[in-house]
Amino acid sequence: MEKLLSLMLVVHITGGVVALLTGLVAIFSTKGSATHRLAGKIYFIGMTAVFIGAIFTALGHHRDFLLMVAFFSYYMTVRGYRVLFLKKLNEGQKPGLIDWVIIIVSAIFIFTLLGWGFWALSFGAGIGIAALLFGTLGSVLLFLDVKNFFKPPKEKMHWWYSHIGSMGGSYISAVTAFVVVNVELPVYNWVLWILPGFIGGTIITFTIKKYKRQFEKA
Repeated sequence: MEKLLSLMLVVHITGGVVALLTGLVAIFSTKGSATHRLAGKIYFIGMTAVFIGAIFTALGHHRDFLLMVAFFSYYMTVRGYRVLFLKKLNEGQKPGLIDWVIIIVSAIFIFTLLGWGFWALSFGAGIGIAALLFGTLGSVLLFLDVKNFFKPPKEKMHWWYSHIGSMGGSYISAVTAFVVVNVELPVYNWVLWILPGFIGGTIITFTIKKYKRQFEKA
């Protein structure tokens, strides 16, 4: 068992390094270019390795928070990738079975994460704040996805905004994991879980607004 956990830790770390590097390439390369698409595919593989490694590590060491965050993070990754196949939702395209499976499985862990956050705060654990923020964000995204599945989005470029927001959020989760593992902040360690999201979320918001202005002018 220990050998398996050690192997999964290697898979987790390797996937994280790959994701951090290829994520940067995808961010700064021309959107839609061959480089962007290749970097994005490798990034997805890297985050999948991170997810698999995190599951084994969380279960093997009984780390409930890590398990729930792993599903939240991977939901962002899968959401950002899957939306590329749902570009015509605004024209009446219907989601596939895989899309509903993603929603249901993610919802189980994200809602549990939300409840865990309240439970942790009741014991005075600061990490509960991070859990509540992640759980709330995940719940909002789940709601938006289900809404779009039943009621077609009005914006033609809805998939573009979702792709940027989700993949950006996924990359933030990778950066957050790197920061949490390599930086120590006694007492206020929960801040490390939130700060990357605050900074990255602000950048994502402005980026999406920029593209919306560009598309409106076009």
